[in-house]
Amino acid sequence: MRKNRRFTVEDLKEYSISKGYVLEFHRYKKVFTLRKAENPASWSWVYFPHTEDKLVELVDDLTYEGWLIAIDKIITEISEQDKINL
Repeated sequence: MRKNRRFTVEDLKEYSISKGYVLEFHRYKKVFTLRKAENPASWSWVYFPHTEDKLVELVDDLTYEGWLIAIDKIITEISEQDKINL
């Protein structure tokens, strides 16, 4: 695993777990997904928060702050979708 200068994918996984979500990297597809720990059917791709059209492929693609913004934004979107589906 390539270590970023300030953080690793494990740091990001810990952050997402603290929010009740699981961050996963799919190596062969080169994509990250974020899914709700209690409901794995609720999930989303991890994409760049400022463009919303390109999927994040590497930990180094975003700064730590960028990752937190992306994770929080996706959590909000998944939560909103869950409210609609109730």
